[in-house]
Amino acid sequence: MKHNNLIRILVAAALLIVAVPVIASAQVYNRYDPGDRYDRSNRFDVRDAIARLDNAGARLQSDLYAGNERRVLGGILSFRSVDNDAVAEVRNFRRAVTDLRASARGGYALNRSVDEARVVLDRGVQLDRYLRLRTGRASVDADLAEIRSDLHVIADAYGLSVPY
Repeated sequence: MKHNNLIRILVAAALLIVAVPVIASAQVYNRYDPGDRYDRSNRFDVRDAIARLDNAGARLQSDLYAGNERRVLGGILSFRSVDNDAVAEVRNFRRAVTDLRASARGGYALNRSVDEARVVLDRGVQLDRYLRLRTGRASVDADLAEIRSDLHVIADAYGLSVPY
């Protein structure tokens, strides 16, 4: 009798050990097409990267508007110079990011916005090359580093390469 109870307990424990992972794995639900190369995590990553690109572009534009200030005569006079070409480059980049945001529709239409992503990558690389050696300020360099990392996220999500 004790032998039968022990066998029943062992069989019940074995079934429980096997059944719990099977039931847990049945709870995974993916409503997206598994053949779609733009998966759900890429959608959220791209949406966040586009928002960060827009914010970094706005910060970069305000940093460039601040310009370089040069003081003369012991600080009595100061002259500020703004690089209008750099501001125009940033403005073109932000316009491309806005177009990408509109065409990607929050990350849900990645396959329809590949051309806009290419434009953003090209404008971002062009902006990085233009500003890398022209400014020596840490705030501009930090904004450019953030833009570079977000460009890599977008390039990975779309299957493109960053032309550096």
